Amino acid sequence: MEFQLETAKIIPKENLGEFLEGLKSFGRLVAPVKKKEKFYFSEIDDVSKVDTDYIRTILPPKKFILEYLRERFEYSPEKMEFLETFKPQSQVVFGLHSCDLHGIAILDAVYLKGENPDPRYLAARKETVLIGISCAPDEDCFCISTGTAFPDGTSWDLFFTDIGDSYFISIGSAKGDEIVHSLEQLFKEISKRDLVLYKKVTAEKKYMFKDGNIPDIERISQVIELEFDSEIWDEEAKRCFSCGTCTNTCPTCFCYTSVDVPSLDGSVVKRVEFITSCQYPYYSLVAGGHWFHENLKERFRNRYYHKYVGYPYQIERFGCVGCGRCQHECPAGIRIVDTLKKLRGAGDEEKSGKATDNIHSA
Repeated sequence: MEFQLETAKIIPKENLGEFLEGLKSFGRLVAPVKKKEKFYFSEIDDVSKVDTDYIRTILPPKKFILEYLRERFEYSPEKMEFLETFKPQSQVVFGLHSCDLHGIAILDAVYLKGENPDPRYLAARKETVLIGISCAPDEDCFCISTGTAFPDGTSWDLFFTDIGDSYFISIGSAKGDEIVHSLEQLFKEISKRDLVLYKKVTAEKKYMFKDGNIPDIERISQVIELEFDSEIWDEEAKRCFSCGTCTNTCPTCFCYTSVDVPSLDGSVVKRVEFITSCQYPYYSLVAGGHWFHENLKERFRNRYYHKYVGYPYQIERFGCVGCGRCQHECPAGIRIVDTLKKLRGAGDEEKSGKATDNIHSA
C-alpha cells in the first residue's frame, strides 16, 4: 500500500492541552504566553499557561532559531585551534501567526540561499518544528498588503485554523503527519460542516482589515527610490530616537555584530555574536572613521530601503511581513504605514481627486 500524507484533521479545543503536552516528546515546547498586558514566546513547562488568543508578541519567534545573543565558536590564541560550540536543541514552536511564518521563510532565503548556507542556522532549522495558528488583525496589522496574511508560500509542519469549538488542522510536512499520528486519539476526521466553516473563516479574513490601516505597496520599491531626496525622510526622522526598537522587534531583521571575549587567563577566546540595529549611530561606522549613514535621516531612510528595495533585489520579496510590531512598539509613535502613504503621496492623490471633482462639477 502506497504511503500518503494526511491533508487535514480536526481537533476539539478541549483536547488542545493534551496535544500541547504530547508535543513535548518532540523537543522543548515554545509557545505564546501572557505577562501583564503583553505576549511573549517562551519555553513552556505548564501548558495551561499557553495563550493562543493574541494579536502579536513583543519579540518574534525568530529568537528561538536566530538567537539575539549566540556563541559562534571558541579558539585557542596559542594553538589557533577552533572548536564549534553550538549544539542545536530539538524544539517545537507552537502558535506562530502567518506573518511570523513568512518572517522565518525570509530568513531561510537569506541564510540558506546558495551553495554555502549558514551551518548554524541550518542546524537550528532542522531541529525546529513550526506549528502555526490563525489570527484576526488589529489596527497595526497590514499583512494583507504584504501578501503574508496566510501561510501559503512558507514552510510549516501544522497549521491550526480556529473554526469555533474546534481547530481545523492543515498538515504541511511529514513531521506534521508524524505528530498527528502519534496523538491520533485527540483528532477527528473532517466533516462537511468543518470544511464549510474552514472555507468561510479563511475567506472572511481579508475583509477584517480596515482600508485606512493598509498601505498600497504596489511598485513601492520604485516609489522609494524616486523619493530618495524627499523631505518626508527629514520629517519622519525628526521624531526617531534611534533606539532600535523597530528592528529588534522585526521578524526579518538579521543585522548582527560580533566580539571576541577572552577568558581571564587568555587561554581561550569565545566569538560572540549579537543582534544589532541599523538605527544605532555606531552601526555604520567602519575602520578609518568613515560613517556610511552618519545622520539620523540616513539611518531612518536606510531601513525602508532595506525592507522594500534591498530585500527584493536580494531574495525577490519584501523584507516586511506587515506584522505591525515596529509601529506598535515604537516609543515615538512612528507608523511605517503612514510613512509609506506619505511617500506614495496619498494626501496629494486625495487633493488631486478633490480638484478633479471640482473641475467636473464646474
